[in-house]
Amino acid sequence: SSSAPPASAPSGGAASGGLTLADLQGAMAGLATASPPGAAAAANPPGPPLSEMASADVVESSGILSDPAVVERLTALLPEGQRDLESLRENVRSPQVAQCLQRLTAALCEDAGGFNSIIANFQLDPSDGAAALAGGNPVEAFLLCLLRDVERKEGVKKKEGGDE
Repeated sequence: SSSAPPASAPSGGAASGGLTLADLQGAMAGLATASPPGAAAAANPPGPPLSEMASADVVESSGILSDPAVVERLTALLPEGQRDLESLRENVRSPQVAQCLQRLTAALCEDAGGFNSIIANFQLDPSDGAAALAGGNPVEAFLLCLLRDVERKEGVKKKEGGDE
């Protein structure tokens, strides 16, 4: 797990076809907000793995890929010649994405050190997920941290933009 690039690395992932940390954060936060109310509460610890919560079927049915702004943000990170919705869908359906989500879930659930390391690498505020973590659900804690981080960043963008 030490092979992951630091969160502060430049977004050179686009050249290699990889999605950046910000893209993953935004997409996962979008899925969290697209979940029906109470879905997280219904999944008692440790809850479903990220590979189930963000499976290609869930991503498709969430409608997140129907949002032109999301599609534009994500396809811009794909390699030249693959910057279209179909290529984005192929990436979402790829076994590599499912495997990464499985590994992230395993690392989150491994021990407190793994969770804390991931939260630090994503530059998240651990207090945002403290209650879920105390309840024994590190995946929910991670998603809450991610969601609050995106809400803070998007809130700043909307205030600065003024036209949304």
